Amino acid sequence: MQKNLPVQPSSFRNRALTRPVIRAVAAAGLGFALVAAQSPSSADPPGQSITVGAILPEKAAHDLAVGFVRATGVAAGETPAARWTQPICPEVIGLEDIGKRAAEAKIRRVAAAVGAAVAPEGCRRNIVVSFTPDGAALAREVVEREPRRVANLSPRARSAVLTGSAPVRWLYTAETRGRHGGAETTSGDAAQSIPATHAGSGAGSSIGGDMPTLMHYESSVLSTLTNRVLTSAIVIIDTDEAMGRRLDTLAAYAALVALAEIRNADAAPAGSILALFDSSAPPRDLTAQDLGFLRALYRLPLDRQAMQHRGQLVHGITGALTAQN
Repeated sequence: MQKNLPVQPSSFRNRALTRPVIRAVAAAGLGFALVAAQSPSSADPPGQSITVGAILPEKAAHDLAVGFVRATGVAAGETPAARWTQPICPEVIGLEDIGKRAAEAKIRRVAAAVGAAVAPEGCRRNIVVSFTPDGAALAREVVEREPRRVANLSPRARSAVLTGSAPVRWLYTAETRGRHGGAETTSGDAAQSIPATHAGSGAGSSIGGDMPTLMHYESSVLSTLTNRVLTSAIVIIDTDEAMGRRLDTLAAYAALVALAEIRNADAAPAGSILALFDSSAPPRDLTAQDLGFLRALYRLPLDRQAMQHRGQLVHGITGALTAQN
């Protein structure tokens, strides 16, 4: 049985990408801008919905949840999870206006649905999703302007970001702040590129990482006194590698990797939109575990150790997969 979450119809949502003509223009804001001319295609049927998947027995759901969290690398090792605490403001570039608006609206809907704050229209962008025919070249341009985005990557991961042939790659910046909002350290952690993997984002936990070591007990709960927060995200979609994928699907994929610090960029857990490029029958939208993961991420207290975050994420995904309505 499947449960569907209604979403607003878009005449562009289910249009498969055709080969666009995309050219780079002056760099600005997060480091780049693109304009595009895209070949037209026929109208698509409205009224599509997010398919969140079948209800599973608890043991099977728990196993999938554990595999999902492990595969993504979120809260791996001693590095707590990071998320947005300021309202997100997405901008899509490299598409004509109709596609740009549809993709931005999709990202905003996903963010609102999982509990992330969304800035009003006209905001200052902090998430950029760029469609380009040469993802590696654009990544190199971004990194040339902002080297900190790959400063903490392993040599293998950095090479994949800058020279790989991934359909999608992404780069983050994050800060470690006091739990009441004051900045304590800043890092350009976690630049990712499919199929790169990376053992740590450079913003570690209170034990063995580079977060402050001060800990505090409150009602038997161990607080790190710090929060790791995302401050910007760049998602680069290579249109040649993503040819034939639906725009709505790519926007959903971009929303997931922009809203969460996915640290293992080769992750393709079964039943997730992250398997879009690795499955013979991939999902067309966010699935139950994707939504359960994001909702759990945006509920959990950030000032906790990574082990606690992992447990809460697994619990949230398991609940989403076993929910009866």
